[in-house]
Amino acid sequence: MAGRTLGVGVRIIDALRLAALNSRPYFCQESQQAAAGLGAVLPRVGNWRPDSVLAVLASLRRAGVASLNEVGAIRAGRDHWETACALAAVGLPHPETVAGSEPETLAAAATGAFGFPCIVKQRGSRQGVGVIRCASRAELEAVLDSLWRIGDEVVVQRFCPPGGVSRRILVLDDEVLGATEHIAPAGEFRSNAARGAEVRAVAPDERMRDLSICAARAVGLGFAGVDLIPDTDRWVVAEVNPSPGWRHFAAATGLPVSVRLVEALMRRAGER
Repeated sequence: MAGRTLGVGVRIIDALRLAALNSRPYFCQESQQAAAGLGAVLPRVGNWRPDSVLAVLASLRRAGVASLNEVGAIRAGRDHWETACALAAVGLPHPETVAGSEPETLAAAATGAFGFPCIVKQRGSRQGVGVIRCASRAELEAVLDSLWRIGDEVVVQRFCPPGGVSRRILVLDDEVLGATEHIAPAGEFRSNAARGAEVRAVAPDERMRDLSICAARAVGLGFAGVDLIPDTDRWVVAEVNPSPGWRHFAAATGLPVSVRLVEALMRRAGER
């Protein structure tokens, strides 16, 4: 619809059905036709085979196709540890985060750094999946041990009270498109729309705008969904999502997100 509105062709390409080469012509023969004629792409990288999808994106970039988000920035935004490090490097407020492998060592580090309650996150978790609140060291060690045994990479973060509330700020090319507030169902601390949170439009103040733009820049993303959470008397950056959905956002705000994205893609293609 947005493409027709702007008079430009828009295609949805399943990157899982493309096979990349590490040299010219960058794609295996059967994939060249699907990738032919692209001027710019909006990468959508989920939890299924993300490294393979990013390999395809890297080949598109080497072939001269523009992108709203680069491979390295997407990797950083998908990894809660890399995101936390990027935010810390530029002094942006975020939940203190510890990483490690052995469960007892990691539990001891988290206990010493910020105590309880705390949050365990799979490093690539999305939509609240793989996000667990622990109220004690015994509970934390049990959760870490279970995830360690199945090979999951995790981080532990300080819990920011009160929980159950967040704000999603969409940032495109250093501009805030708008914001929504998410209110979790009763008894739930995860305020993801995918988990049944109420979503409503809100007007972000100047501090929220600046914080969100700086967070997207810190991770290196041209298009990002920046999630802010309250931390007692301030807002901090919880996540910087490199592949944010906008269905709930657009429904709540009435903003033409798709049109703005296609316009940004057209600018990228023109710059190329």
